[in-house]
Amino acid sequence: MARRIAALAAEQRWPAGFHLREMEIARLFDVSRTPVRAALRVLVDQGMAENRTNQGFFLLRDGVDLEAAGRSLPAAREDDVIRAILRDREAGRLPEQLIETDLQEIYGIGRSSLRKVLLQLAEDGLIKRRRGHGWSFVPSLASAQAREESYRFRMIIECMGLQEPGFRIDKHQFQRSRAAHEAFIADLHRSPSVERFFEINAGFHAMLAACSGNRFLLQAMEAQNALRRLTEYADYGDLSPDALLRSCREHLAILDALEQGDVNWAVVLMRQHLTRPSHAEPNSAN
Repeated sequence: MARRIAALAAEQRWPAGFHLREMEIARLFDVSRTPVRAALRVLVDQGMAENRTNQGFFLLRDGVDLEAAGRSLPAAREDDVIRAILRDREAGRLPEQLIETDLQEIYGIGRSSLRKVLLQLAEDGLIKRRRGHGWSFVPSLASAQAREESYRFRMIIECMGLQEPGFRIDKHQFQRSRAAHEAFIADLHRSPSVERFFEINAGFHAMLAACSGNRFLLQAMEAQNALRRLTEYADYGDLSPDALLRSCREHLAILDALEQGDVNWAVVLMRQHLTRPSHAEPNSAN
């Protein structure tokens, strides 16, 4: 949570002295105030924020300076294991069926922590419990044909979603997405964070699905993002800065068209965004 708050401060370019309001951060991340308060204390311990008596928490450094510092924060052990499982599955080092005792030995993790990992993966739609004993991965986008089918499916739901009668722009979310993309572009000269790019990318497409006002489109998009997390996440480390820049600029162009009320042009841009010849390759960025 502390790392997510630091990343948010970088995306939003909050200045030193910015008031980190617990309730607002909890609302943004859809959590209670308790973990937010604990995370803010971590930022205080790391010299990134201060706790003023009877006033709350405030940044000690500009948000743009917190991106690298935030990545240096220790990740929760469970988060490390989740990323390792996703990468090992993509690389073929894990079988389709999972047994908890085997996972404990492979990743050197305790039973209670592994339970949290498995429940999180299940909540994200990446694994499911098998009858009797153990877990199994859901069918993935591992093959080239499956990935091509995924992009064609996304073209259907995302382009049509922009034309839904109930489509409404969420100005706050649009501003947040734009700021995240622009901040990422500004930081491309550094070593870009794979996790940060994936979250910005997936968040952009989920945001537009939510704006459609169609709950079934949103559910379908969330399911696609979960499958992409399982099969494409490991590939993102090989993306070139040019591919990352192109993807971000295409997203921003779609936002521009929608904010200008030109839905037809936004649909054209989205279709182009999802139909580049290289999308089925590991170095895709959509």
